[in-house]
Amino acid sequence: FLPSLATPLIFLSDPFVFALYAYCLFYKLIMQKDIARPWLGFALFSSCFGLIQYSTSGYSLEGCILGVRAYWLYMPLAFIIPVTFKLEDVMRFFKFNLWLAMPYAFLVATQYRASPYAFINQGVGGDEAATVSVALNIFRPFGLFTYTNPNVQFTIAMISIFIATYLAGNKEHPNKIVFPGMAVAVGAMGVLTGSRGIFFVTAVILGLTILGLIYTRLSISTLIRILFIFGFVALAGWLFINVFPDMFEAINIRFKVASTFEGSIWNRVFSSFSFLHSLETAPIFGQGIGAGASGVARFLGLQNLIFGESDLDRNINELGVILGSSFVLLRWFTSWWLIVNAIKLANKGMPMVLPLSGFVVVNLAVGQMTHSPLMSFLPWVLFGMVLACRNASTNSPIGCIMAPLPNITLNR
Repeated sequence: FLPSLATPLIFLSDPFVFALYAYCLFYKLIMQKDIARPWLGFALFSSCFGLIQYSTSGYSLEGCILGVRAYWLYMPLAFIIPVTFKLEDVMRFFKFNLWLAMPYAFLVATQYRASPYAFINQGVGGDEAATVSVALNIFRPFGLFTYTNPNVQFTIAMISIFIATYLAGNKEHPNKIVFPGMAVAVGAMGVLTGSRGIFFVTAVILGLTILGLIYTRLSISTLIRILFIFGFVALAGWLFINVFPDMFEAINIRFKVASTFEGSIWNRVFSSFSFLHSLETAPIFGQGIGAGASGVARFLGLQNLIFGESDLDRNINELGVILGSSFVLLRWFTSWWLIVNAIKLANKGMPMVLPLSGFVVVNLAVGQMTHSPLMSFLPWVLFGMVLACRNASTNSPIGCIMAPLPNITLNR
């Protein structure tokens, strides 16, 4: 709507974020122990170290600010949410998003059917050539975003939120009549992304959820839940084949073409984990925090994706061999920590954390969480939701996460 203001609008949320952080620091509404301590400490140290990097490299200090912003703008949210959110707030957040899924799915379907040059398919600054082709003149919708990747990530997050809401129990479903419509909406969003990576991330979410359910409590109700998850996958498959057959054909062609030139989806997944070659070429003290992120590189006049598309490769090149390797290990350790705690919570009767953890783990382990704040927002928010559930687990009845506590009156 305001193409001439596209660049300044990118920073529209920043003052509100900083005001929130100032408020929470003043009133001590931020988690500072446990898993929060290494992340907050690393963020503070790497930001100060970034000032030294940019001062010695000749890059402008404004670039350092943008690099720190790309890495850490939304990270503190993960440790504010568990202090300020109750389980009721977590479920309210999930329900709001599921209600949003229905008009959002309609928007995505409209973009999918519209011309790539239509108004609703324009990119940043009113760019009419921003669309990304899948195949057969089929283009990837942007949703409410200005590029495909944030729409894919939002869609995957919605899949995990939908499954988490279902696992929370019948009492927590937004509306028993509308809930199936929400399933259709989320399924349609999934099949219309035109992304290859969504299949892998969704498989991780579903795999962790199903294995966690089986490991913690194998019963008839568990089997019913697993069957529901398979039913949701079948619904998405039916939509893919029967309602959007041209997208189904286009994505099949996309897989074949990409496999020829880029390798299979598994090669791409494995390459995301590989960063050892960067240890041989990266400077000891790095090129500068965030310097390889697209927005920062553009501001500094560097080549786009100068350090590659993989987040781990960029972390090593930007932070340096020592600090970058430490950051990769922190990301992987936190992923393992999250899986272990998700299974523990599921064993306490809170299986809803399993799909949320699956989404967060993929982003922590190999996702582009330091590429831009937009790509890190949802992983940090859902990480905070898992921590909020963990904080509330001691007060939550086993088997029903939102059941009210008994009202006991003590009489003398």
